Amino acid sequence: MSEPSLRTNFVYDEWMEAQQLPIYRGHFVPDMRTIKLGRWEQRGCDAAFVQLSGQEGVSEARISEVPPGETLPPYQLAVDEMIYVISGSGATNVWPNGERPDDAHQFEWSDKALFLIPGNHYRRFSNLAGDRPVRLLHYTYLPLAMSIVPDPDFFFDNPYRPKPAEASVFSDAKLITGGQGLRWISGRKGDVAYWYGNFFPDMSAWSRLDSNAARGAGGRSVRIQFANSDMSCHMSVFDAMTYKKAHRHGPGRVIVIPNGEGYSTLWLEGQQPYVVPWQEAALFVPPDRWFHQHFNLGAEPARYLALHPPMQFHGYAEREEDRKRDQIEYPDERPEVRERFERELAKRGLRSVMPEEAYASSKDAWAAS
Repeated sequence: MSEPSLRTNFVYDEWMEAQQLPIYRGHFVPDMRTIKLGRWEQRGCDAAFVQLSGQEGVSEARISEVPPGETLPPYQLAVDEMIYVISGSGATNVWPNGERPDDAHQFEWSDKALFLIPGNHYRRFSNLAGDRPVRLLHYTYLPLAMSIVPDPDFFFDNPYRPKPAEASVFSDAKLITGGQGLRWISGRKGDVAYWYGNFFPDMSAWSRLDSNAARGAGGRSVRIQFANSDMSCHMSVFDAMTYKKAHRHGPGRVIVIPNGEGYSTLWLEGQQPYVVPWQEAALFVPPDRWFHQHFNLGAEPARYLALHPPMQFHGYAEREEDRKRDQIEYPDERPEVRERFERELAKRGLRSVMPEEAYASSKDAWAAS
């Protein structure tokens, strides 16, 4: 019998590396539409893994491609899987383990759709266009799950038969208000309005937004809770030629840009910031407890979609005095934050529209303008 050894790697990392696909590391992916993929024979497609600083051991991100006019082989996964359509149009068939594919639920999607596939279900992706490939971003909690059950076959070849899904799982998204128990979605106390469902057709055009004044920049947000799942996300929209307040939280949160042009800064308290440029289809991850701040360099509102880790990793402080240390108000930020933003706008022939009142008080300057 071999001697026991101290585990130094996550089980998920060992499984991921064994697939022999490209693995993108660092702080950001500039454009998911164009990065190089590798052949994944087991899934019958080209794919790549994304494991940026701040994801390790918590969340999985991977990109897959469906060639024009083709259908990929189905696969089963024991955990819920959130999917964002990077580009293309197609259809998905979903059926529970133990059921027949002929009885599958089918729905169609196009660019920038967002949907969730329940755990222990098979899924089959088809490209409905004959002239361009489909690219999908897959987001799961598989790294965390594999740390609890360190056997990959448990997640991909599991005979467990789930209970039949309720009809609401695949029904249209609906607005829920008074969500006292969902304050972790927004990171603030009080009632929270959110959308409950499993399919959102176009995150670049979603207009059912609520004010998110606490983060500045005239921001508006939509908060999404997926049906019968712990998975959630939110999308923020903020004005042209403005920037949001810096804040920090826990690890594992993957941020995708549906549209807009700008940059974000990421930094560990006391250190110099790392600058992440972004535009449509960029992806980045703020590492655990790193401050980050988002800047819109375009002449139109910008959007970012944040795919949340499990709620126990959200990292929001419970006490108000602690929460204040996790956000930097405009009057308290370093002067170079504003200076860099104004320089970058000037390169594009634009000027900041940040209200001067914002730098004088932590109150919402947009409400006063």
